[in-house]
Amino acid sequence: MGFFSYLTTAAPQFGPLAWIFFLLQILGGGGGAYLYFMHTERNPARHAFFRQLGIALMILGGVGVLIGILRLLNVPTLNQRLWFWIQAVVELGVAGYVFYYMRSVLPGLERSAVSRGGKPGASRPVGGGNPAPATPRPTATTGRRDARRDRKRKAK
Repeated sequence: MGFFSYLTTAAPQFGPLAWIFFLLQILGGGGGAYLYFMHTERNPARHAFFRQLGIALMILGGVGVLIGILRLLNVPTLNQRLWFWIQAVVELGVAGYVFYYMRSVLPGLERSAVSRGGKPGASRPVGGGNPAPATPRPTATTGRRDARRDRKRKAK
């Protein structure tokens, strides 16, 4: 019963661990914003993964910062240590899922993206659409060799 009373006791002041956790929430939200808005990847599977990870980090970091602010403002029932512990357990669960996804699912998605696109470093649109078609070359009027080459290309 002692641990439960520890979690539910009103504690608006932050100890050193609470400050570290609060700062990690701010850094996590900032890291998520970087992944979502600034990070670029050539592989479409990794690009989609990092954008989704960025959204998740922004949400988790935002909720953690909100919980910390409400605790510092001494809002009743939200000034308990319990909320930081719940947030920490949720974040550990998300971290475990991200680790599993990166080790098990993402390599298969990367291989399928490479097999569909040709080269692994090839730049392809993320939306899955076809790239813009190249402008057709004008019919050669300069020499016989160019004219023959153009006729062969049209025949194919």
